[in-house]
Amino acid sequence: MPLLRPRVTGTDKPRPGRIMVGVSSKDNLLKAIVTWIPVEVLTVYKTVDGFIPQDKVSFRLWFTIISAVICVFWIAFATKPDNKSIAWRQVILSPIAFACWVAGMQGELLKGVYPTWEPWMGTVVLGVGTLLLPIFDGILTEVGLPQNA
Repeated sequence: MPLLRPRVTGTDKPRPGRIMVGVSSKDNLLKAIVTWIPVEVLTVYKTVDGFIPQDKVSFRLWFTIISAVICVFWIAFATKPDNKSIAWRQVILSPIAFACWVAGMQGELLKGVYPTWEPWMGTVVLGVGTLLLPIFDGILTEVGLPQNA
């Protein structure tokens, strides 16, 4: 089956002395997070979410949860070349990245779910997610979970 999307590339073996560079602007935070999320899912999510009335918070929340699950299956099967295995690290990390993206970009949804939610919290979630995703990737690499095998 032809690839529908290229997968995130990275080494399948731990690299000693990995240095993480800090990310400062919200645009850079988004770019780092979106690296792990299938852009196709983001595009469909934003399009459909734009048609769901703002007051339908429960429906929008379920749509968001379903979209995170779709991320898993999209990465697992749309990025799998015939001669390689599933990119398990990206399969695990893509819904986490998607949740960080939703927190940063869909503040009104989270405000409907959590009335105490404030817009600045989304930027914090993006920042923390940007720091944690490479750490989680490193942990998954250490335990031998393949990405490009």
